[in-house]
Amino acid sequence: MRDGGEQEAGGKIAFTLLEVLIVLVIIAILSILLLPAISAFRARAQRVQCMTNLRSLYVAANLYVQQNGSWPQIAVGDSDSAEEDYANAWIAALAPFGPTQKTWICPTVQNLLGNPDLSDPTNVRIDYGARSFDDKPTTAYQWPQAPWFAESQNVHGNGNLIIFTDGSISDVYTVAAKASPAPTP
Repeated sequence: MRDGGEQEAGGKIAFTLLEVLIVLVIIAILSILLLPAISAFRARAQRVQCMTNLRSLYVAANLYVQQNGSWPQIAVGDSDSAEEDYANAWIAALAPFGPTQKTWICPTVQNLLGNPDLSDPTNVRIDYGARSFDDKPTTAYQWPQAPWFAESQNVHGNGNLIIFTDGSISDVYTVAAKASPAPTP
Protein backbone atom coordinates (compact mmCIF):
# COMPACT_ATOMS: atom_id res chain seq x y z
CA MET A 1 0.00 0.00 0.00
CA ARG A 2 1.29 3.44 -0.90
CA ASP A 3 0.92 6.22 1.66
CA GLY A 4 2.39 9.73 1.32
CA GLY A 5 5.27 8.85 -1.02
CA GLU A 6 6.45 5.90 1.00
CA GLN A 7 6.20 2.25 0.07
CA GLU A 8 5.96 -0.65 2.38
CA ALA A 9 7.66 -3.71 1.02
CA GLY A 10 8.11 -6.46 3.54
CA GLY A 11 7.68 -4.04 6.50
CA LYS A 12 10.37 -1.61 5.29
CA ILE A 13 9.81 2.02 4.37
CA ALA A 14 11.30 3.04 1.02
CA PHE A 15 11.50 6.20 -1.08
CA THR A 16 10.97 6.36 -4.80
CA LEU A 17 13.76 7.43 -7.09
CA LEU A 18 11.85 10.60 -7.95
CA GLU A 19 11.61 11.61 -4.28
CA VAL A 20 15.34 11.11 -3.78
CA LEU A 21 16.13 13.17 -6.89
CA ILE A 22 13.85 16.00 -5.71
CA VAL A 23 15.61 16.11 -2.35
CA LEU A 24 19.03 16.16 -4.07
CA VAL A 25 17.93 18.99 -6.38
CA ILE A 26 16.66 21.01 -3.42
CA ILE A 27 19.94 20.47 -1.56
CA ALA A 28 21.91 21.51 -4.67
CA ILE A 29 19.83 24.68 -5.10
CA LEU A 30 20.26 25.60 -1.43
CA SER A 31 24.02 25.03 -1.59
CA ILE A 32 24.28 27.22 -4.71
CA LEU A 33 22.32 29.95 -2.94
CA LEU A 34 24.59 29.71 0.12
CA LEU A 35 27.90 29.93 -1.80
CA PRO A 36 27.95 33.76 -1.96
CA ALA A 37 27.22 33.97 1.76
CA ILE A 38 30.01 31.51 2.54
CA SER A 39 32.39 33.46 0.30
CA ALA A 40 31.46 36.69 2.07
CA PHE A 41 32.11 35.08 5.46
CA ARG A 42 35.49 33.82 4.25
CA ALA A 43 36.44 37.26 2.90
CA ARG A 44 35.42 38.89 6.19
CA ALA A 45 37.41 36.32 8.19
CA GLN A 46 40.49 36.96 6.04
CA ARG A 47 40.15 40.72 6.54
CA VAL A 48 39.90 40.19 10.30
CA GLN A 49 43.01 37.95 10.14
CA CYS A 50 44.86 40.75 8.32
CA MET A 51 43.83 43.19 11.01
CA THR A 52 45.05 40.75 13.66
CA ASN A 53 48.38 40.42 11.82
CA LEU A 54 48.74 44.21 11.68
CA ARG A 55 47.95 44.48 15.38
CA SER A 56 50.61 41.83 16.18
CA LEU A 57 53.17 43.69 14.07
CA TYR A 58 52.23 46.95 15.79
CA VAL A 59 52.71 45.47 19.27
CA ALA A 60 56.02 43.88 18.26
CA ALA A 61 57.32 47.11 16.68
CA ASN A 62 56.25 49.04 19.77
CA LEU A 63 58.18 46.59 21.98
CA TYR A 64 61.16 46.80 19.63
CA VAL A 65 61.23 50.61 19.90
CA GLN A 66 60.92 50.45 23.69
CA GLN A 67 63.72 47.91 24.00
CA ASN A 68 66.11 49.32 21.38
CA GLY A 69 65.30 53.01 21.53
CA SER A 70 64.58 53.37 17.82
CA TRP A 71 62.55 52.06 14.92
CA PRO A 72 64.17 49.06 13.17
CA GLN A 73 66.63 50.48 10.65
CA ILE A 74 66.16 48.12 7.70
CA ALA A 75 67.11 49.35 4.28
CA VAL A 76 66.13 47.92 0.93
CA GLY A 77 69.15 46.81 -1.08
CA ASP A 78 69.58 46.78 -4.83
CA SER A 79 70.76 43.21 -5.31
CA ASP A 80 68.83 40.44 -7.05
CA SER A 81 67.71 39.11 -3.66
CA ALA A 82 66.94 42.54 -2.15
CA GLU A 83 63.24 41.89 -1.64
CA GLU A 84 63.89 38.53 0.02
CA ASP A 85 66.67 40.02 2.19
CA TYR A 86 64.39 42.88 3.23
CA ALA A 87 61.61 40.44 4.18
CA ASN A 88 64.02 38.24 6.15
CA ALA A 89 65.44 41.28 7.98
CA TRP A 90 62.00 42.47 9.09
CA ILE A 91 60.92 38.98 10.12
CA ALA A 92 64.12 38.55 12.14
CA ALA A 93 63.88 42.01 13.73
CA LEU A 94 60.40 41.49 15.17
CA ALA A 95 60.54 37.71 15.76
CA PRO A 96 61.79 38.08 19.37
CA PHE A 97 58.60 39.99 20.14
CA GLY A 98 56.17 37.34 18.89
CA PRO A 99 55.40 37.65 15.17
CA THR A 100 56.28 34.65 13.06
CA GLN A 101 56.76 34.55 9.30
CA LYS A 102 53.06 33.72 8.96
CA THR A 103 52.14 36.95 10.77
CA TRP A 104 53.61 38.87 7.82
CA ILE A 105 51.35 37.03 5.34
CA CYS A 106 47.88 38.22 4.32
CA PRO A 107 45.64 35.12 4.00
CA THR A 108 43.86 36.60 0.98
CA VAL A 109 47.13 37.19 -0.88
CA GLN A 110 48.28 33.72 0.15
CA ASN A 111 45.14 32.21 -1.42
CA LEU A 112 45.52 34.34 -4.57
CA LEU A 113 49.09 33.07 -4.95
CA GLY A 114 47.93 29.45 -4.72
CA ASN A 115 49.02 28.90 -1.10
CA PRO A 116 52.79 28.57 -1.63
CA ASP A 117 54.69 26.67 1.06
CA LEU A 118 55.99 29.27 3.52
CA SER A 119 58.60 26.89 4.90
CA ASP A 120 60.38 27.03 1.53
CA PRO A 121 63.07 29.76 1.76
CA THR A 122 62.32 30.88 -1.79
CA ASN A 123 58.77 31.83 -0.75
CA VAL A 124 59.80 34.35 1.90
CA ARG A 125 57.80 37.55 1.60
CA ILE A 126 56.06 40.16 3.68
CA ASP A 127 52.60 41.38 2.70
CA TYR A 128 52.70 44.36 5.08
CA GLY A 129 55.10 47.17 4.29
CA ALA A 130 56.74 49.01 7.16
CA ARG A 131 57.21 52.74 7.16
CA SER A 132 60.76 53.91 7.57
CA PHE A 133 61.60 56.27 10.43
CA ASP A 134 64.91 57.70 11.55
CA ASP A 135 66.79 56.32 14.55
CA LYS A 136 65.51 58.84 17.11
CA PRO A 137 63.49 57.18 19.89
CA THR A 138 60.41 59.42 19.59
CA THR A 139 60.10 59.78 15.82
CA ALA A 140 57.84 56.75 15.35
CA TYR A 141 55.45 58.25 17.92
CA GLN A 142 55.60 61.86 16.74
CA TRP A 143 52.33 61.91 14.78
CA PRO A 144 49.31 59.92 16.03
CA GLN A 145 48.07 59.19 12.52
CA ALA A 146 51.43 58.21 10.99
CA PRO A 147 51.14 54.75 9.41
CA TRP A 148 53.43 52.11 10.84
CA PHE A 149 52.50 49.20 8.60
CA ALA A 150 50.33 49.03 5.49
CA GLU A 151 49.05 46.10 3.51
CA SER A 152 50.94 45.83 0.23
CA GLN A 153 47.88 45.06 -1.91
CA ASN A 154 44.25 46.12 -2.03
CA VAL A 155 42.69 42.67 -1.70
CA HIS A 156 39.85 43.37 0.73
CA GLY A 157 37.88 45.74 -1.48
CA ASN A 158 38.20 49.02 0.39
CA GLY A 159 41.85 49.88 -0.03
CA ASN A 160 44.96 48.63 1.71
CA LEU A 161 44.69 48.19 5.47
CA ILE A 162 46.90 50.50 7.56
CA ILE A 163 47.80 50.52 11.26
CA PHE A 164 48.71 53.86 12.74
CA THR A 165 50.93 55.09 15.58
CA ASP A 166 47.97 55.16 17.95
CA GLY A 167 47.12 51.50 17.17
CA SER A 168 44.02 52.24 15.13
CA ILE A 169 43.44 50.32 11.90
CA SER A 170 41.74 51.71 8.83
CA ASP A 171 41.81 51.32 5.09
CA VAL A 172 43.10 53.71 2.45
CA TYR A 173 39.70 54.72 1.06
CA THR A 174 38.30 55.57 4.51
CA VAL A 175 41.40 57.61 5.35
CA ALA A 176 41.20 59.42 1.99
CA ALA A 177 37.49 60.16 2.49
CA LYS A 178 38.17 61.65 5.94
CA ALA A 179 41.07 63.72 4.60
CA SER A 180 39.19 65.25 1.66
CA PRO A 181 36.82 68.07 2.54
CA ALA A 182 33.15 67.57 1.85
CA PRO A 183 31.88 69.59 -1.13
CA THR A 184 29.93 72.68 -0.17
CA PRO A 185 26.53 73.21 -1.77
